Amino acid sequence: MKVKRQNKRKRKVNKIVKVTSWTILSLFLIGLLVLIGLVFGYKEHVAAIYDEANRKVEAINEGTFKNKTETIIHDDQGNVIKKVAVHDYFYIEDKAIKSDIKNAVIAIEDERFMEHEGYDLRAITRAGVELIKNKGAITQGGSTITQQLVKVQFLSLDKIYTRKIEEVIIAAKLEKRYTKVQILEFYLNNINYGNGAYGIETASKTYFNKSSKDLTVSEVAFLTAIPNNPSVYNPVRNKDNTLERRDLILFKMNDLGYITDRQYKEAIAQEIVLNMPEKEYEPETYEVSFALSSATKILMENEGFKFKYSFEDNEERLSYWDEYNDLFLQLNKKIRIGGYTIHTTIDMEKQKMLQESVNQQLADFTEKDTKTGLYKLQSASVTIDNQTGDVVAIVGGRTQEDISNTYNRAFLSFRQPGSIIKPFVAYTPAFERGMLATSQMTDKSIKNGPVNAYRSYRGLMTLREAVERSTNTIPFQLVSKYGPKEMLSYLEDMKFTNIVPEDNSAVIAIGGFTYGTSTLEMASAYSTLANNGEYVQPTGIQKIVDVTNTVLYENEHEKERVYDSGSAYLMTDVLKGVSTKSYGTGKGYGLSDMTVAVKTGTTNNNKDIWMAGYTPFYTTVVWVGEDIPKSMSNTRKAKEIWNDYMEKIHKGIKDQDFIKPDRISYMYINPKTGEVDKHDNHGWWKKELVPEIYFELQQSKKAEAKQTKEIPKAEVKKEKVEEPRVKEKRKELESDGATKEESNLEKNASSALADLERAVIREQSDIAYVENLKVKVKEAIENVKLPTVRENLYTRYNKQVNRLKAERNKIENPIPVEVPKPVEEKVKEVKPKEVKPTEPVTKPIIPEEDIGTTQPEPIEPAPKPEPKPKPEPKPEPEPKPKPKPEPKPEPKPEPEPKPKPVEEVKPEEPPAAGEGEEEGPSDSDINDLGNE
Repeated sequence: MKVKRQNKRKRKVNKIVKVTSWTILSLFLIGLLVLIGLVFGYKEHVAAIYDEANRKVEAINEGTFKNKTETIIHDDQGNVIKKVAVHDYFYIEDKAIKSDIKNAVIAIEDERFMEHEGYDLRAITRAGVELIKNKGAITQGGSTITQQLVKVQFLSLDKIYTRKIEEVIIAAKLEKRYTKVQILEFYLNNINYGNGAYGIETASKTYFNKSSKDLTVSEVAFLTAIPNNPSVYNPVRNKDNTLERRDLILFKMNDLGYITDRQYKEAIAQEIVLNMPEKEYEPETYEVSFALSSATKILMENEGFKFKYSFEDNEERLSYWDEYNDLFLQLNKKIRIGGYTIHTTIDMEKQKMLQESVNQQLADFTEKDTKTGLYKLQSASVTIDNQTGDVVAIVGGRTQEDISNTYNRAFLSFRQPGSIIKPFVAYTPAFERGMLATSQMTDKSIKNGPVNAYRSYRGLMTLREAVERSTNTIPFQLVSKYGPKEMLSYLEDMKFTNIVPEDNSAVIAIGGFTYGTSTLEMASAYSTLANNGEYVQPTGIQKIVDVTNTVLYENEHEKERVYDSGSAYLMTDVLKGVSTKSYGTGKGYGLSDMTVAVKTGTTNNNKDIWMAGYTPFYTTVVWVGEDIPKSMSNTRKAKEIWNDYMEKIHKGIKDQDFIKPDRISYMYINPKTGEVDKHDNHGWWKKELVPEIYFELQQSKKAEAKQTKEIPKAEVKKEKVEEPRVKEKRKELESDGATKEESNLEKNASSALADLERAVIREQSDIAYVENLKVKVKEAIENVKLPTVRENLYTRYNKQVNRLKAERNKIENPIPVEVPKPVEEKVKEVKPKEVKPTEPVTKPIIPEEDIGTTQPEPIEPAPKPEPKPKPEPKPEPEPKPKPKPEPKPEPKPEPEPKPKPVEEVKPEEPPAAGEGEEEGPSDSDINDLGNE
């Protein structure tokens, strides 16, 4: 733990030095740039910035600084649902501000405040020179008090030159409009003193519980230390840092003659004792907390923050989250100060309905936590409008009259997703790789693998039936075959935030993640299927406007393709059967008058219960469980909440089916061989959906096979010979100290190239994206200095360009699809190219008591793909596995059914445990490896 804390401190210190150094250098350069612009008249370059600065100044009046306007949150119809404002804000006039406070601020922040005209080129130049002289050590700042006032009141915090120029222009104009006395008054009443305290009077009452006129010189200097960096100089958490800066301020005040030597010694010797009164906390509703969080992330993006969803290692991940949390807290506080108008996507009618459904369906569960007083059994639910991708309702828990429950589990709580993850990491990717809903795989015992909720193995079954029954062994085999890392990339494309390197395991197929997923993330994933594979980042925001009526953000509902449209539609078609088939795990929980696709899920010992589903109109995902995971006997509550709520919001809406994209059509399939044909020439072939990608992959395999035969052997040898030359060049670069830079350039180029290799032109809308990506990749490759490495990258690049060119040509100049000739083996027809098994998994799959009939052992590499079955109507039965000693079963309300042997399979038979029981295996999807 000590090492972790040291590493975290080190990252934090390095970040502070880096940011501050950048700021000083930027100010130095900006000062020169502005000076040159003013002298030589770069009108075209400055015109747009000048106009924007002038517009903001015109909107300013004294009330802008004296009145802390609330941040107002509206629903989707423009009705106010919340006003957020700083509590206990105190504004004091200049005559009430004691001179020590003014002198302290001027001494440490802006010695020449009374002399300059808003910007101080001398100070900027001096700061830059001192930075160079002291080899990067920060000894002086460059921003004036007026510039700081402009920055906190009107501008974003992003570190770009245009913002710095705009800051200087506005500061100069403010100096012409207001006196120095007024500007200093505005500054002292608006600056951030941390912990929700804005303004010197508020800070005095917050930290010392007294008026600022009663502060000692030492206390004045202590408070003046905070605004430079309210996080680093937080008096509560980092008091030593605050005291150190206080001493510096006292030294400056003495040096400039603001205090005598005697006052200086007394102030240094004074012990600082905080006296912070307790503040009343006003709880926020779930829709408000989500709106504030969404707005904060939007401002982070405006500031230039780069969101990441995959990491090379945990050190990179922890460093990222340190940076994320620092900026999030900073901007979240800025929003809560006031001055913003936030227009949300929340439909308050649906919000109330969702909350009511959660409360009513869980009303019988009244057990409370002895410490918090909250109900132990909780729920989280999210509804997304499939037409827009907007979040229209979000509930993070049950409401209680006697206590506030403000923890929004819907986007803050990450839980194991169980079987509801299967469509995204197993089945839809399998369809993208040429498998069909009719493709068959063997449900069988797997060493160190999962068991099924129905406690038996049913032999050969189609992927459609595997989804409907929520079989565990088949998705596990699929992820093992295609590779967990490749499957995780789909979740990263849908911006799942807690995917870590340790998740590179086949157990993700049935919901085994290190940290889990949120209800919001799962809702956005299912909405992606509802939109035929196009992802829209879920948000609760339509528009954000600041105090000067500047539109900071407007939702454009940008779409990003994650899955092939035909494959996504096929997944939707398969999910329809979960609630309609007699053996489906969601049987009885569909909607009465509406087409619906659903998926159920549970985790170890029923600790997490899920229900996910969507119509052409809305997607809703429901989670039920306890904050501290605990087994539950009733596994139906998530289904009941989902069904009750979805029936309500679809009332009066006319039923319609999901829109079928052009990239999928009905074909006839020989159920014995898997042969696909446009016509049923035999009268008994089954009519099934077949995505266009199925035929494309068949043709691609033929082309690749032909191309492989034509590759000269000399080319392969050439690549192997080049490696030593690369190593030699690396040694030369190492002597010049350029290895790290070159490595980063190679990494960037390789990463960009990987994006291009994953890109596919399936539809007309994909062409523009691919063209932009090609430009990005080419630029990244050009930055690589090593000729041999650059050549290798270009070889890969050209290969992808040719591939994409062919795909584009198919879209722009379509030709009749060649239907494959009959094949002897159906599996060969539908299975994609074999992938080598992944490396051994290094983490245990589940606790021993959850594994059912399979004992935990050290994890071995994923099993090899099963031999292709012969095309007989009935497969030969597999030999029975040798029985292993079973652990003592935990007591259950209903006895477990005996496992059925493989040879007793009847495809349309319901699970052995029976249908519709309130408890027991048939009502659950997985137990990580033993439940549904």
